[in-house]
Amino acid sequence: MANKIGISLDDETLQLCDKYAAEHSRSRSEFIATAIQKYVSDLELVKQKNIIAKELAGLIIKGSEAGVTKITKGLFCYAVKVEMIIMILSKLADVPHEVMEEYRKEAIRNVRRTRGKLNLDDLIARNNREFAEQKMLTKGSASDEVVDEYTIDNYDFMENTI
Repeated sequence: MANKIGISLDDETLQLCDKYAAEHSRSRSEFIATAIQKYVSDLELVKQKNIIAKELAGLIIKGSEAGVTKITKGLFCYAVKVEMIIMILSKLADVPHEVMEEYRKEAIRNVRRTRGKLNLDDLIARNNREFAEQKMLTKGSASDEVVDEYTIDNYDFMENTI
């Protein structure tokens, strides 16, 4: 059942109403009723978007916190294992504390220089240079050789970083 109401529109809005009502084969009343329904739907949609956005933001934060906790625990576990390996190696090689401190400083410089990205090719090249230097200092056996290229299971690691 339709109810009659009186509304006031300025001339420009009334002209728009009549123009679009005629273009869409509707009466002025039908056009205004449809316009009100669409406007109310838009308002409700915005309200729903805000609700969804708040819920989604909460879930993202909750998920992020869980992820950060897992990553932190994993990094701690990794750091403990690396520390254990360092302790074992330093004991086995009988490396003095002062030398270990120099190694630590060099490692920090290397990580900062590479921003934490390790290029396997660079690591092998550096180790080969150090090996060659050691060989020259200790006059190693003739069977010792420096490795320039490396492949594992036909997969070339020359271009890859870890």
